Amino acid sequence: MTKKVTTADFYIGVLLVNYNQWELTKKCVDSLLASNRVHLAIALIDNNSSEPTPDWVGETPQLIFHKNPTNEGLTAGNNKAFEMISNENVDYVLILNNDTEVYPDALLRLGSYLETHPGTGITAPAIPYAENPDIIWSAGGTYSNWRMFLQQNYKTVSDLPNHPVEMDQVTGCAIMMRPDDYKRAGMQNPELFVYFEDTDLCFNVKKLGLDIVLIPDAIVLHHVSISVGGVYSPFAIYFTHRNRYIVARKHLNFCQFSIFTLYYIAVTLLKTIIYPLRKAKDLVYWMWLGFSHAIRNRADLRPKALFPSEES
Repeated sequence: MTKKVTTADFYIGVLLVNYNQWELTKKCVDSLLASNRVHLAIALIDNNSSEPTPDWVGETPQLIFHKNPTNEGLTAGNNKAFEMISNENVDYVLILNNDTEVYPDALLRLGSYLETHPGTGITAPAIPYAENPDIIWSAGGTYSNWRMFLQQNYKTVSDLPNHPVEMDQVTGCAIMMRPDDYKRAGMQNPELFVYFEDTDLCFNVKKLGLDIVLIPDAIVLHHVSISVGGVYSPFAIYFTHRNRYIVARKHLNFCQFSIFTLYYIAVTLLKTIIYPLRKAKDLVYWMWLGFSHAIRNRADLRPKALFPSEES
């Protein structure tokens, strides 16, 4: 694939990871292909889905496809996708969840701001719910270090400002960067697998002295998929609880980390009581396993019971 910018302002490499969600991924790809004034190279990674690869994957010229022999996670998937487009000489890379649909001018708006603002490392769109596009799922926000939590600034699309706004952090659901900045920021930690990889990346970008900016008139809809079983699945509970602490240890100063650790322990103890009351006592085990691995800084561990399809 060679760079072709005859009627396009930018050449954008899209990093896309699929796992058993071909229908949503097709909607995402179709929306990307409808983008205005950009040329695309879409690096699509499939993390060993049980479903067969659909015909449209091989029939889409803009796609560069790779199927992993095992589920390597979102982070390793994105890094592999970046490797696949590394020779394409793209202007920008878009890290994008596969359960999204982009508005036709979203990519152009994100790239245009980066083009004219060299001190910005990440541009991010406003992300409403696909099922309720007037309500914001995420649009950047203020980050609380002592809780390791992104507090959203806007609730509805009508609340959004009419100009770009610098943010503490943004969600990794849809972010655009220069390829060199993505490499300098360390890309994504493959050991995290999923969750808090965006927090880690945003901290790294800030450490480079670069800004993170919300482009509110760039819109990306989010279907909020349940590919990992939902936010109260054992999978989600384990990885969020583990990674939250591991990323905090990496980035917070001694005082911040000490306060966060007290908060983290308190939350763990509180949820040990709450989960059984909500008839979800099995989650207590996965939360404490995540706690154990986090305290020991063992991001390299991946419980086999969470990946039953890969067990021999």
